[in-house]
Amino acid sequence: MVFEAILYLAVLIVAAKLFGELMHRIHQPTIIGNVLAGVIVGPALFALVQPIDEIEIFTSIGVFFLFFLIGLEEIDLSGLFRVMRGRIFAGSIAAFLIPFTVAGLFGLLLDMDFVKAFAIGSVIAASSLGVTAKVLSDLGKLRSAIGLEIFTVTAIVEFIAIILTSVLIQVHSSVDPQVSDFFWLFAKMIVFFVVAGLLSVFVLPRVFRVIRKHLYAEQIYFSIVIGIILLVAYFAEISGIHGAIGALLLGIAVSRMNKVEYSEISKSINVIGHGIFIPIFFAGIGLHFSFSFLNLDLWIIAGFLGIMIGVKFIGSYIAVRIANMRPATTVAYGVMAKGAVDLALMLSLLQVAMLSDELFSLLVLGTLIIMIISSVELQRKLKKIIHVKVGTLELGLIPVYFRRVVSDVPAIAVIVTDYLKTTQNVTIKEFLDKTELGKKICLVMDENNKLVGIISKREINRFHKKTFDVIKISDAMYTKFHTASPDEYLYSVIQKMNSHPFDIIPVIDPKTDSVVGIVTNQSIMNLLVESKTS
Repeated sequence: MVFEAILYLAVLIVAAKLFGELMHRIHQPTIIGNVLAGVIVGPALFALVQPIDEIEIFTSIGVFFLFFLIGLEEIDLSGLFRVMRGRIFAGSIAAFLIPFTVAGLFGLLLDMDFVKAFAIGSVIAASSLGVTAKVLSDLGKLRSAIGLEIFTVTAIVEFIAIILTSVLIQVHSSVDPQVSDFFWLFAKMIVFFVVAGLLSVFVLPRVFRVIRKHLYAEQIYFSIVIGIILLVAYFAEISGIHGAIGALLLGIAVSRMNKVEYSEISKSINVIGHGIFIPIFFAGIGLHFSFSFLNLDLWIIAGFLGIMIGVKFIGSYIAVRIANMRPATTVAYGVMAKGAVDLALMLSLLQVAMLSDELFSLLVLGTLIIMIISSVELQRKLKKIIHVKVGTLELGLIPVYFRRVVSDVPAIAVIVTDYLKTTQNVTIKEFLDKTELGKKICLVMDENNKLVGIISKREINRFHKKTFDVIKISDAMYTKFHTASPDEYLYSVIQKMNSHPFDIIPVIDPKTDSVVGIVTNQSIMNLLVESKTS
């Protein structure tokens, strides 16, 4: 049995990589090749490989690595919470709710129970960043306004789908599900995330420093990171949270570590994950695929495919219109894209019997079709775009996005030297008489011209107008602000910007302790203006 498992793994790895390479050569997502490899060598066609328990262990590990990398590289909670307002948030909700609702109602029409119907709806409504990010990167459009637009909406939709589907899976697993189960599960996720965050801030950096300083065994750093991911997934499972969600939350927490440690972790997990386990996971999905979905009534097949392709695109297009993004059709194709997340969630539904083999295979087929359509159409439309004006500042700044596109750009590259400043000893009335503040933000200096605070209309409005002539700026200013050094990487600057209430970060010369300028939301957004040669 052991040698049979080794043979199966060998065939699966080679087939997944070869078919992935084939898809890459014809400019299609490699995930499609991985899944097709499983279909071809699996029971659906040649039956060279069977989905035995040993293979399932590898696919489970692949899911944990996949979700850890999604949390590490695609989701940043502080950035997402910052853009969850106005048109952008409304558009993202529409992109999810429209296919989610239609698919859920269609499931109820098929006599599914409520939880199962809307769990399937959540998977159908999901979007995935992986395929879109690859297309944008290949065409040099990732560092563009349209890249940020697609990334922002898709990241929100992806996160909603992951969390909601996971909650519905856990509720389905309950013997007698109650409304309180939803809140209890969310509470456990929050606690788990807090623990993972504390681990990444206070424990892991010290562990890694000790490893680098005192331990010299080959690849020990690499091995410990893998062990931590698997341990977190295990403790998540025994806590009543899906192991993949535990890995996701750990990835989100670890993504806030410093650049050196983040890079080491990202590189090591990408090597082992995308080198072995994640392709096996996608090929494993192909092993579970069968053509039994053809036994379903034609109207059911047409209904699900119509919702997955037609309704999903309509929902994405409406979302883009609500968010006032341009060009609307191009962004919609990016937002509707599906990929790794969708397939992983589908397999989770299959494993807990929320999907039949027939319906699982149909949804996998629909996902592959959407991946091809969105990839082809996005490439075709992006090639026609020469210049895109920077989008609305309402988009906000998502650190993980800028980590991809401007990871080595220092703060000095986007510094603004024309900024408002005042002294701390003037009264609010004196300040307002001399300054047209409006929506601007002003730096507050002491008598030695050192930065001591930040003032805006928000701080001033805390006081009654009758007191403006007696209240000093020093009494009103915000003092718990972040600063950056001129050579600090932009990714770190954006993280700081997202964790305090202003859209600016003062830049301080570490030698003189004086302000040399500010980095603003707008100055960073200006990086996304495409040149005509891009």
